[in-house]
Amino acid sequence: MRARLGRLGAAVALGSQLSLVVGGVLLSPAPAQAIAESVAAKKLAVIPVFVLTDDKGTPLPIPRDKDLILPLYLDRAKAEAELAAFRKTNPSVKVKLLPIPLNVANDKILELNKQLKTKKLFGAVIPRPQDRVQAVKLLKEQGLNDKAINDGLSVPVFFTKPFLTLNTPQGPRGVFFFSYDALESALAKVPDRQKLKPQAADLSAVLREIIKQKDDLYVFFPTPDYFKLVQEQGGSGAAPKPAAPK
Repeated sequence: MRARLGRLGAAVALGSQLSLVVGGVLLSPAPAQAIAESVAAKKLAVIPVFVLTDDKGTPLPIPRDKDLILPLYLDRAKAEAELAAFRKTNPSVKVKLLPIPLNVANDKILELNKQLKTKKLFGAVIPRPQDRVQAVKLLKEQGLNDKAINDGLSVPVFFTKPFLTLNTPQGPRGVFFFSYDALESALAKVPDRQKLKPQAADLSAVLREIIKQKDDLYVFFPTPDYFKLVQEQGGSGAAPKPAAPK
């Protein structure tokens, strides 16, 4: 399979895979687990990733050394470009693009690994390049050096200090964004936005932060592609409105 991966994204598997810790307050040592990993994983249901599959929906991983890498594209445009490139170089192969919630992709990868005997399958989340650029800028402002950033940053996630909140049926929750544009859009609607300082961290660190909390405090803001998929399926596709902390 042809793909221009460049830097691989974070492996999509909870538990032992949550080893990268980058960014501001998320650098503190993690105490014993408080929130179940399954609860944290379900929060990723509003983050669709796009996967190249055969006509039956079977993922098409890329051989890498002794393992297999499955690109999970956060950006549909990037995924469509990879699909077009694959079809050009492999015209006889039937291939399509399949949107999958990130938590479901994680479960499928774990399930497929139980069936593999000689290889290991890793899901590589591929973020937008512009989000990585912005995350690097913010992390440097947070005091991290180039080595720490290069070693730890795979999938950038954005938030503010203090946290923007989102009203949910369970009460207000701090919001993490997979897109810096989405964070900026939310901040534009908040009075006194200058009091909220944008921050960045790696997805692994964010999941560790969610899991270590005694209470359920955080949510992920749905990506633009999530709203598009909801609209395509007949839903309203209306974005929730974050608010500044009081």
